[in-house]
Amino acid sequence: MPLDTTGKIFVITIELEKKLNLFPDFPGFMEARLYQDSDSAYFLEVLEQRDSTVVRKRVPQTDEQVAELRKQVSTAITMRSPQTMFDQSGRAGLLVNSAILAGGYYGWAYPTVARVEDNKGPAVYFLITGAGIMVPYFLTANANISRATAMMDFYGGSRGIAHGIAMYYALDPKEDSERAPLGWGIIGSLAERVALNQWATHTHMTIGKAAVVGVGGDFGLALSTALVAGHELWNEQHQAKAGMVVLGGSALGLFAGAQLADHGDYTRGDAYVLRGLGFLGAGIPAAIVDLSADNGSDNDDKTASTLATGGAILSLGLGQYLLKDKDFSSSQGMTVLLTELGLATATTAVMVIISDEEESGAYTTAAAIGGTLGFLVGYTEASASARTIRHAENFDFQFNPLPLMTKLPSSGDSEIDHQRNMALHLTYRF
Repeated sequence: MPLDTTGKIFVITIELEKKLNLFPDFPGFMEARLYQDSDSAYFLEVLEQRDSTVVRKRVPQTDEQVAELRKQVSTAITMRSPQTMFDQSGRAGLLVNSAILAGGYYGWAYPTVARVEDNKGPAVYFLITGAGIMVPYFLTANANISRATAMMDFYGGSRGIAHGIAMYYALDPKEDSERAPLGWGIIGSLAERVALNQWATHTHMTIGKAAVVGVGGDFGLALSTALVAGHELWNEQHQAKAGMVVLGGSALGLFAGAQLADHGDYTRGDAYVLRGLGFLGAGIPAAIVDLSADNGSDNDDKTASTLATGGAILSLGLGQYLLKDKDFSSSQGMTVLLTELGLATATTAVMVIISDEEESGAYTTAAAIGGTLGFLVGYTEASASARTIRHAENFDFQFNPLPLMTKLPSSGDSEIDHQRNMALHLTYRF
């Protein structure tokens, strides 16, 4: 039973008791929980350590006493430890990410956009970097910041830079500017941080879904950019189309990632495996085209970018199949991805050493072969120790003879009583 009026606190631990001081009569306090026997019978269970013995004490509680206890707990939390009511598991990560974004982009991009004088540039840089840390610090002091929220915040902040620049070109500026794209990058980054932060918070997004959404968005951004480059749209004549393609591809990637995550039970480790498959799906067709290229013609670039896009999409679909019965931990998924990248790098290096001719087709082919072997090795090893998901069978038969032998007491919940009193349970899922 909850111990507070909001229904969020179910146990008072030693750490929380040190902050709240709710049980001064128990010097060896360990933890406290509230239980309910029936609709009107409650008892407070307190564990206390006396010398080397753990003592369990149960104190009967009336409805009025439970209401007063919950009020006292809520008041104490509000006054002495309001952070207890929030999930702040991702707050430290969000602050680190904020520091990276502020120091790595905002701090130098803004002085460039605003034409800050050179002698004041360093001061503005450090001021923005500091603000980039302290503003989120105060804004998140009493807020739910899960690890998924922190991940989506950083995704929006970093990829939003590219999206903001793409938006600048999508609006088809008549005059080219070196400063304007940087400013649009800042706007895109801040806007997407807020939007994706709120999306993760209000949907109670899991870390696995956040990671898969990020994978989808990254491939949408990368592949749309490759299509634009392969079809030579990065020029004054087609820059508006190029910007719209990149923005549209990124949006489709985010949507596809969200749909993929909603139709599967993904972990963060699964997302690493999915990312590795996407690399292979894009890299193998591009390497084949590169190997058979005719002096790097424009048609080869178009074909490579188109086939890489299609291959990546197919590989992500394959990932849905490979991962439906497996849950990879973060370390297992990272191992698969790093093994793939490691062997791809090693085989490319070997090809550079033994090859006399400097042809990119040989290098990309070596990377594709090495990456494929690396993925197979890493996936096989990690899959052997990954958690297996057991899906329910279509036909489910359960027999419980207890209701036929005795009359069970009522629990006060009609749904629970009905399920408990069924001797035979037969289900078929179509």
